[in-house]
Amino acid sequence: MLSAAQCAFGAQVSGKILDEEGLPLAFASVVVKGTTIGTSANAEGNYILNIPAGNYTLLAQYIGYKQTEYALKIANDEKQQHNFVLKAQGYELRDIVIKSGGEDPAYRIIRNAIKQREKHLKQLATFETSIYLKGVLRNRKTPNQIMGIKLGDEKKEDMNGSMGLDTAGRGVLYLAEQYADYYKKGKQTKQIIRSVKESGDPSGMGMGSVPPVINFYENNVNVLVSSGANDLGFVSPISATALNYYSYKLLGDFKENERNIYKIQVTPKRKFERCFTGDIYIADEEWAIHSLQLLLTNKQGLDMLDTLKTEQQYLPMGKDLWVIKSQVFYPTINILGFDVSGNFVTVYDNQKVNQPIADSIFNKKITISYQRDATKRDSAYGQNLRPVALEMDELRNYDYRDSTYKGDNDPTRRDSLRRLGNKTDIGEFFWGGISFTSKGYKRRFSISQALFYVNYNTVEGLNYAPSLSFYQKIDSFKYLNAETQLRYGFGNTHFNTKALLRYRSRSKTLSGKYFKISLAGGRYISQLNNQQPVAELMNTYSSLVEQRNYFKIYERMFAGLQVAQNLGTGFSWSASLQYEDRAPLQNTSSYSFVSNKNKIAFTDNLPIEFAANPLLKHQALIAIAQVNYQPGISYTQYPERKVPQGSNAPVFSLFYQKGIPDILGSDIDYDKWSFSIKDEVNLKRMGSFEYHTSIGGFLTANKVAIPDQNHLLGNQYTVAAPYLQSYQLAPYYRYSNVAKLYGTLHLEYFLKGFISNKIPLLRQAHWYFVLGTNTFYATQNLYYTEAFVGLDNIGYKIFRGIRLDLVKSWDSYHQSHMGLRLGYKLGSTIKVGQQDKASIF
Repeated sequence: MLSAAQCAFGAQVSGKILDEEGLPLAFASVVVKGTTIGTSANAEGNYILNIPAGNYTLLAQYIGYKQTEYALKIANDEKQQHNFVLKAQGYELRDIVIKSGGEDPAYRIIRNAIKQREKHLKQLATFETSIYLKGVLRNRKTPNQIMGIKLGDEKKEDMNGSMGLDTAGRGVLYLAEQYADYYKKGKQTKQIIRSVKESGDPSGMGMGSVPPVINFYENNVNVLVSSGANDLGFVSPISATALNYYSYKLLGDFKENERNIYKIQVTPKRKFERCFTGDIYIADEEWAIHSLQLLLTNKQGLDMLDTLKTEQQYLPMGKDLWVIKSQVFYPTINILGFDVSGNFVTVYDNQKVNQPIADSIFNKKITISYQRDATKRDSAYGQNLRPVALEMDELRNYDYRDSTYKGDNDPTRRDSLRRLGNKTDIGEFFWGGISFTSKGYKRRFSISQALFYVNYNTVEGLNYAPSLSFYQKIDSFKYLNAETQLRYGFGNTHFNTKALLRYRSRSKTLSGKYFKISLAGGRYISQLNNQQPVAELMNTYSSLVEQRNYFKIYERMFAGLQVAQNLGTGFSWSASLQYEDRAPLQNTSSYSFVSNKNKIAFTDNLPIEFAANPLLKHQALIAIAQVNYQPGISYTQYPERKVPQGSNAPVFSLFYQKGIPDILGSDIDYDKWSFSIKDEVNLKRMGSFEYHTSIGGFLTANKVAIPDQNHLLGNQYTVAAPYLQSYQLAPYYRYSNVAKLYGTLHLEYFLKGFISNKIPLLRQAHWYFVLGTNTFYATQNLYYTEAFVGLDNIGYKIFRGIRLDLVKSWDSYHQSHMGLRLGYKLGSTIKVGQQDKASIF
């Protein structure tokens, strides 16, 4: 829906928009009076406007300046130049007496705007517009040292050069442009991206996830892309509850097109509230937003950015009807000595309000779509349509990054880098592992790093367990993968190995859709708790330093087949059949770093809970099936593929496991199942909560070996176990069972500043409270529950995610414990297909 002016006509007006001192007014607007056709200047004040031949009055405007008109007559294919000079807006502040205890007249205006907020929010039954969006990030300074490591002149010069910066460390880091059409009908939205150009990446997809319009008539305003604490949103200055959060001051008013416009200063009542600071302009009688300049800082809850300034300008399309004309974001961030600033300017053109939009435009599953040739447009296409002139450093950046992209993807250079990467030394073998890649990157052979695969446990003693992998690319969408894990215990002198061969095929047109089939077999050790709760590195430390050996294992000779598929629609399934010949193992080592006088005996490899029913050598044939489904998946349709964007609906999972007796000597006979629901609920400024609840049990339990019992994913270390599926203080085997029916609940409530913003030190650090419970219940004689309260979002700027919990537990044995758990969490734990219980490796 690019405007006719942009698509069909060659007449052009260009020039600069300046203030009275000759300084450019960055991103000022120029519109054809009486229409919504227009453009915006760039940061240097340069503008370009394409229009058909005719007589026009152009209107230049900028927040805080008087509108200026220019009448012209222009012929087809003619190019004219005109510079606008805008005078600073004079404000009239009438003599108003504010009595002691009285309020500023701004409050009357804001109350009226709040009363009309919902009307303006809903009055656009349909809305369509063409959109031009340009985003640029610039580095203003590079550091002399990073994390305490000084950078010499040569290293600093190399670093600047690799990022396309000048010798002073200044230059463009990111640059992208896109042209799109945006449609809104009720709650349905659709964005069609016609063209996109990303500097240095011909296949780059630009900024499709940036919201097309930020609506300050909403109570809660999300700016840029929701992320982390920022998905809570910020309180609009005219929200229904704004008077509880803001102070207002009338700075004056002025006349524009027979309308009185009020300029009102908005200030948060409390320093660390999720509120804006700045000015909002309100039209008298209509009580609509005329324009705004609002600022957020990290004091208001920005985690990744230092500041974010938002500017918007609106145009009247009739009585009580205003539409957005331009929008600019100005983010800044200073991290590790890099000083980065940017601007994301959006120009709206050819807006149409409350006109019919065909239902065929909308697809509730596809909210963003790219035309197939969106990334293949030539430079002339962008040059003809671009409403915001590029700046000189942006033009240079396009040339530089396009040339470096060609160089980086030159086959000779890529092969040279491959051969360089194949070179190795003894240091890489110990610390990072080594890999060898074939020409064309079709094959890769890797050996794991040696250092982190050396561990200790009381059964094997010191052990070394390296892994080898081989990758064979069949084509761009199919590959074979082989893995082998070797293991030798120096204490029990057992050599074990297992191998996996996997074929995987993924869809060409739907990301996330795949089919895979796996074969595995060998002889290897496994934990008695089939959820493998104890990390070997943690057990090595606790065994050698604290004499706590939680790593309880048995040996199995096995073979298995697994088939799995993800349809990319929110539905996935997997099934496996495996045979195991299981044998118990005993401790062979009692070594530790503890001095002899302080030594205590290690616990037996068989947990005391199973003393009456120990693990004996036996065989097991097991079939497993699992289905996961999350409804409501939406997609972005890229030129070559469709990509799932998630859903607000819960994830449902059904699991079934059958112990098959009497075949191949199998000694087990049982049926167990579980059904679970996982979800995340956004409570806006009150935070969010996640839950994972399940029911399950044994339908039959004629012969159940220890590894096949229902075990809790416990944790007896200070380092936290995986959130929303584990029990942070639970012993690994105390609650193992064959119950006919049980239920679980994992619930976490993230307050995200809802309370901590009232506590000085916590609000300055952006640390947030989290609380919740992990509960298992089978009968009144078999249950375990724990409650916790903690601090979340610990870290600095983008380096966040550390979490510290204080946990208290109770159980059916009338025991209670308390402990601290330190963990790390990044992003949501709600994912389709998480925890594949049908795994055979």
